[in-house]
Amino acid sequence: MSRANKPPCEALDVRVSESARRRFVLGLQGLWPGRRWKGPDGARDALLACRRVRVDPLDVIGRVQDLIFASRVEGYRRDHLDLLLYRERAGFEFGGAVSVYPRDLLRLHWSWVQNEGLPKRWEAWYSKNKKLTLQILQEIKKRGPLGSQDWPDGERVEDYRSSHAEGLALYFLWRHLDILVHHREGNRKFYDLIGKMFGPLREPLSAESTLEEMACETLGWLGLSGAEGVPYVRTTEEGRGRSKLTKQQLRQRLVNDGRLVEVQVEGEKLANVVRAEQVPLLEEVSQGGIPVPWRPLESEPETKFLAPLDVVIANGRSQALFGFEYLWEVYKPARKRRWGYYVLPVLLGDQLVGRIEPVLARDTKRLLIQRAWWEEGTDLHAVAKPFARGIMRFADFLQAKDVAFGDVGPSAFQASLEREAVRARN
Repeated sequence: MSRANKPPCEALDVRVSESARRRFVLGLQGLWPGRRWKGPDGARDALLACRRVRVDPLDVIGRVQDLIFASRVEGYRRDHLDLLLYRERAGFEFGGAVSVYPRDLLRLHWSWVQNEGLPKRWEAWYSKNKKLTLQILQEIKKRGPLGSQDWPDGERVEDYRSSHAEGLALYFLWRHLDILVHHREGNRKFYDLIGKMFGPLREPLSAESTLEEMACETLGWLGLSGAEGVPYVRTTEEGRGRSKLTKQQLRQRLVNDGRLVEVQVEGEKLANVVRAEQVPLLEEVSQGGIPVPWRPLESEPETKFLAPLDVVIANGRSQALFGFEYLWEVYKPARKRRWGYYVLPVLLGDQLVGRIEPVLARDTKRLLIQRAWWEEGTDLHAVAKPFARGIMRFADFLQAKDVAFGDVGPSAFQASLEREAVRARN
């Protein structure tokens, strides 16, 4: 990597290799060179570092949010996230694409709502349902945490978010940040006033500051991004930011202001961008080093299994970063699936080397790695030991009592894998 010695406000000549970019993005997310967080405290540190963790209620082999934490935090358990969100209030669930954010981002999201409001369809919905919405808010003020199930005889509606108008009112109030999720019982959410859970919020940021801070935060979450990062940026234009040109202009303004730094990645035409304060980390990684804060708890390699909505692979980033085609096929008809119902990419070091289809029998707690597909050129002999370690770690997260392997590769590889799994278990 080369960087001219110029003031931060001027353009810097920053060049990195594809592998350096990949390691930097993975490192910021706690996925390279190894696990550096452990237990409940580690989950808290992971949330602060990752900045945003996508949420999905589907639980095939663990919820998306739990799979994301499990790939980063040694000894992670599902109740660690409940602890962070519902007892410590170290984070909050929010957004159209629902995500968990660290608490320090609450003011920024509140500022966006205060300055920009909600999408027009929801403002229109509120204008028609204002009386009901204010009644729901008043009930929460009087009674404390409530959920849509507290109005079982409410007005029926056709909407995937709720079958009752009262549930849509709760959704509106949540998106408007009058309320937030107080706790969950399974996938059932109970809401309370934001002020009761997080205290009074400071004055909102100005509209311009909110726009710029949101863009910096979003691009910082991506780590180092080029063309694939532009659609993530939010703007205030009509249509809620779908103009590629407007987003590129905002990104360039932040580069001109010195808050973002352009980085030329080998083989790419459009410059990538990184937050200015992260350039020293990028430099160290590019020079072959491992930043001190990233040093892992253990040196022995293991595979990790990435959640479908993990930021390092979602929305085409698997192709941009790894040259790896990933399809989340859970909502496809079986006959149209290329791989399987719920397939997880396999990360080893800084490479995606394959994908697995894990199945957990809920009654016997038996984890079956039903199938595996390996990328061309993968050395299965070298993969066996770290793969076995990763599988046993995954089984521990799922609290599986037994592990079995289906069609995961040639018979010699499977025999080696089973031996390594016994060693890893012991």
